[in-house]
Amino acid sequence: MMPGNAQQPASPPDVVDIPGRPYYVDSFVQGNRPVPATASRAVTPERERRAARQDDTAVVYMPAPAPEMQYFARCFAHAFITPSDAPCKANPAPFIRAAIGAALPALRYELPLGGHGADRMLRFRTPEDREAAMARQPFEVRGGGAGASVKLVRDGETSNRRQCRLETFAHVALRDYPRELRSVEGIRSRCSSFGHLFEVDPACFGAPDLSPVRAVVRAEHAREIPRQVRIRWPGRFRHVVPVQILRVWDASESTDANGEYVPIYGPAAVVPC
Repeated sequence: MMPGNAQQPASPPDVVDIPGRPYYVDSFVQGNRPVPATASRAVTPERERRAARQDDTAVVYMPAPAPEMQYFARCFAHAFITPSDAPCKANPAPFIRAAIGAALPALRYELPLGGHGADRMLRFRTPEDREAAMARQPFEVRGGGAGASVKLVRDGETSNRRQCRLETFAHVALRDYPRELRSVEGIRSRCSSFGHLFEVDPACFGAPDLSPVRAVVRAEHAREIPRQVRIRWPGRFRHVVPVQILRVWDASESTDANGEYVPIYGPAAVVPC
């Protein structure tokens, strides 16, 4: 079912006030691009310098990977050796091979350097090979010390990763938006810190310089959407783009009987691939 006011409204809707939204996020323009005349010198107010955020994490919403990349990702796992003081952790690769080889001697894989705190990463030939190894763990590390073992964790399931459910759609207006970044990829990059770009009002692409860009994003919660996106150009120039939330609704309201997204701007809507 489409949202109740699925067609483009004749007049701008009221702005939705969502408590707890971050004041701003930075968005950096990549490449050696000329600075537009509409950009201004970036001056950080004293109150922001005193209260500079020291975030430990950064949020980036990436487009869904192609099927071949999803297949490739299912070939990876991370190997953790326990206990943490096991002697074999000083040189883990031979012990990981010995432990897995004792249980699955015909299994073939590569051992790149580890990530996510793992002792090593494993790259299997196929997802089926990875699942065969997952089903036989944990593996004893022969010669690695009393009680030492190897446990595998699928890529994307390590303890420092969090799975989130993107159940919220938000219709947003990016005000004072520069013409130089008025493309699907440009708008996607500006929105990537707070949501997946699902739709852009087609009228935005023929609009005058610095007119609002209206878009639909999908996020975990509307409070992730900042009040400003600060577009940083080379040479300490920037555009400050206020972000207004025009409407928020549950993602299930924007799908048809086949589970496909139904654009609020109708057939002419620009829906990113």
